[in-house]
Amino acid sequence: DGYARPEATASLARLAATGANTVAILVTAYQSDASASEIRTDDPRTPTPTAVAQTVRAAAALGLDVLLKPHVDVDDGSWRGRIDPADPERWFASYAAFVREWAALAESSGVDAFVVGTELASTIRHETRWRETVRAARECFRGALIYAASWDEAAKVPFWDALDLVGVDFYFPVAGRRDAGRLELLAGWQPWLERLHLLHRQTGRDILLTEIGYRSVDGAGMAPYAFGSGAALDLGEQADLYWAALQATGDQHWIRGLYWWNWPADGSGGPRNTDFTPADKPAAGELTAAWGRS
Repeated sequence: DGYARPEATASLARLAATGANTVAILVTAYQSDASASEIRTDDPRTPTPTAVAQTVRAAAALGLDVLLKPHVDVDDGSWRGRIDPADPERWFASYAAFVREWAALAESSGVDAFVVGTELASTIRHETRWRETVRAARECFRGALIYAASWDEAAKVPFWDALDLVGVDFYFPVAGRRDAGRLELLAGWQPWLERLHLLHRQTGRDILLTEIGYRSVDGAGMAPYAFGSGAALDLGEQADLYWAALQATGDQHWIRGLYWWNWPADGSGGPRNTDFTPADKPAAGELTAAWGRS
């Protein structure tokens, strides 16, 4: 019920104050290990439909559109991109039930867009099963459907034509050294923009950065995907990385938008926090400067 708590409502209001016009709400199911053939949707860590619907209403009241984004996490800490079920048919039946449940809630709650899968790279070879999953979502939800591919998976997804947007979780390295300057970071974006533009041309779909983020640590731009490394606090480097990302993507008409990883519902953040959130850090100022709301 975490999304229904008062601190979540307060955190959402602070997010809206940055000038954001949309928020991604995560719903996470779980499985025991990467080879498990069934996911659990009744885990105590999975948000309740009531709490999610309440958060959708709170976002709408703040003028925010909503993207509902299902995840599957693994109990043993394995990355979801390595999920490779021993019995794919059983896993997809379980997963499709999860998708249908939340797609139906998204429709009834007035959600604007829905993610049918996030970073499930080892399953995309089951193209027929994925197309069936997308069709099942469309039967429940009339808004935009997206798959959120990991940054090194996106070019391999075989069912982009069944979706409305190409989602990319963008953790490309944009710096070759610590404390790179802003213009150096902006230059570091250029080859990745070319790669994303090629994906746009190949798929005929606009690109949505379904995740992008940098920890507030020294060297964050060299390995943005490095969750939990023990690097030293560096608020300025995070702010510089935000500036470069906003500059690089702002005028690209084929990039529909970007979702920052992350803004925790519990309101955590602050100038001693080394995690990804920009809350109460200089990076949040870069959002406000770019998006024009005080």
